Amino acid sequence: MPAHQAQQSHLAAVARQGLIAARAGEDFAAMTLDDRGMIRDCNRASEMLFRYRRSELVWRHVSMLLPQLAELELMQNGQPNSRLRFLCRSGRHFQAVTQDGGHFASELFLNRLNNTEHGGLSLIVRPALEAAGDGGQRK
Repeated sequence: MPAHQAQQSHLAAVARQGLIAARAGEDFAAMTLDDRGMIRDCNRASEMLFRYRRSELVWRHVSMLLPQLAELELMQNGQPNSRLRFLCRSGRHFQAVTQDGGHFASELFLNRLNNTEHGGLSLIVRPALEAAGDGGQRK
């Protein structure tokens, strides 16, 4: 099976799992980040979506998975970057990268963690529904 077909198959499977997980009340890929964008923790769905083990993600910068976040300050004046939050809430797709170099469009949901000792952010990532609907093909 050619690499692009394998990637498409993987994305379609992840999208189906995401839809099934949503129906079952489970989480999408979820990460907690520190204020600098370092991944403090992630769930099993993150491992499946990005094809990394948790130990390979923790204390790596989130831009490893979402390159468009490399040049952005995630926090401004103690709050999530307002432009980034706007882009997340307006349905902007962000390019995501898997461990094997595959790419897919994703939707992000970013929130400030106020109830923790260290603050930080929660980031939810899910494959964009358009990408899921076309078999995960690159656009």
